[in-house]
Amino acid sequence: MKLLVLVHGYPPAVGGVEFAIRDLCERLVADAGMEITVLTTDAYTNANFRQRGLPTIPIDPAEERNGVLVRRFPVDTRWAPALRIAQGVAWRAHLPGNARLRTLYQGPISPGLREAARSLPADLILAASFPLNHLHYAFAREDGAPVVLFGAVHPWDRWGYERPDLLRLVRRAQATIALTESEREWFLRHGAPAERLSVIPLGIDYAFPAPERSGEFRRRHAIPGDAFLVAYLGQQGSHKGIDTLMAGLPELVRRVPQAWLAIAGAVTPYTPELRRLADALPAPVRSRLVLAEGVDEVEKSALLEGSDVFASPSRHESFGITVLEAWAHRLPVVAGEGPAQRELLDGGRLGRLVPYGAASPLVAVLAELAAAPEVRLQLGEAGHARLLERYTLDKVVGSYRVLFSRLLSGTQGRP
Repeated sequence: MKLLVLVHGYPPAVGGVEFAIRDLCERLVADAGMEITVLTTDAYTNANFRQRGLPTIPIDPAEERNGVLVRRFPVDTRWAPALRIAQGVAWRAHLPGNARLRTLYQGPISPGLREAARSLPADLILAASFPLNHLHYAFAREDGAPVVLFGAVHPWDRWGYERPDLLRLVRRAQATIALTESEREWFLRHGAPAERLSVIPLGIDYAFPAPERSGEFRRRHAIPGDAFLVAYLGQQGSHKGIDTLMAGLPELVRRVPQAWLAIAGAVTPYTPELRRLADALPAPVRSRLVLAEGVDEVEKSALLEGSDVFASPSRHESFGITVLEAWAHRLPVVAGEGPAQRELLDGGRLGRLVPYGAASPLVAVLAELAAAPEVRLQLGEAGHARLLERYTLDKVVGSYRVLFSRLLSGTQGRP
């Protein structure tokens, strides 16, 4: 099978979808012998689609990563300033066509990627993810190759996802992947054909690289062994609630004198703001904060191995793969209230849910967990069991193989 994958970014680009598509492609090559070509941009983050001058990934025509051929293309940002104004006016005035303007403004606009998507041979096309412009490129072909869309929708973001131009693509695609049942319900409410929707969650290979020795992260950052260490791991995006964690740190240290906070993950254009917020903390509190930027897999594993609680109080997630990584280390999870997070944490049975942007409830939950090691243990074990039950990469890849086989054999249905 020749699988052509369209995705807005591919590692070393950062983001949950980027990493998920990488893991899926590499496993399909290794386990199913598929021939996969990824068409993507040279962007590190989505900010590259609208801002000139940001760092980009070097383009190597012979790039191959673990058996996956990767072809990167530059993006055109010339139209972004005009589109920013046009889409804003059209959106506020509810003018016809405002959805298409929003999609073009959000990007990416990449003629080279579009031409490759139109012309390269493929038995099947997988295009990820909403609400980005390159999804239209998957339908520019003339050979009728089946198209599978990968959703990753944030249902509460009307500006981003209430877009008739993209929802029309769902009705043209042979299948659309929703990561959760709540996302599937959103698609149904917007007119998607039920028989073409499949719920396939994200998954991880939970065999993480071991740190050099137990407690390595704490030793490296001079964190006492008896400290209560709260960890955030993920890209340093403005919607992730990292600022709320930092704002609540003084109160957390007051209530839990042994508390520490570690913020680790990929650098984004929001990272300088986090550094500014860190520098503004009182010196005694700032000494309890570790900012670890651009951690590799070994250091990420060391952080999770050495932490007491994982906290990601984000505004919105399409799924929340870092929750799975925390569960792999049997960590209790505190997540932002949202449809995907609520479903992943089984309504709060597998972790704690907190409102976005509110430091006091977040601190209260963390202080509660600091005082209840038995509750932390219970939640960590329950999350680990759920990971093994539903969210291993083997199970996820198996669902994709079933779906792809059904599409190519001319039958459809949810795996």
